[in-house]
Amino acid sequence: MAKNADKVEQKVIAWRHDIHQNPELGNREVRTAELIAKHLQSLGIEVKTKVGVTGVVGILKGDKAGPVIALRADMDALPVEEKNGLPFASKVKTMYNGKETSVMHACGHDA
Repeated sequence: MAKNADKVEQKVIAWRHDIHQNPELGNREVRTAELIAKHLQSLGIEVKTKVGVTGVVGILKGDKAGPVIALRADMDALPVEEKNGLPFASKVKTMYNGKETSVMHACGHDA
């Protein structure tokens, strides 16, 4: 497994930076959902989209019967301004409660 992880490590880091730099509030993660679905499909994973509103489910089936393992990850960002100075920090602003608001991944699920 580590060998396979090494093969995709740089690609996954680039995806993370892209998603972090382009945050979307809950139920508005259209770009993020499309990006994740596309990347999962590129890895040969079966994909279901529009689960709930913007959810994405990737289904990877093994060759043997046995227990199912589920991994879950949040995609939504929060109406918070990012001030950490990282090169991939969010500069996104969007309308939230009638006001233009900064948006970033601040829940820790992007750590």
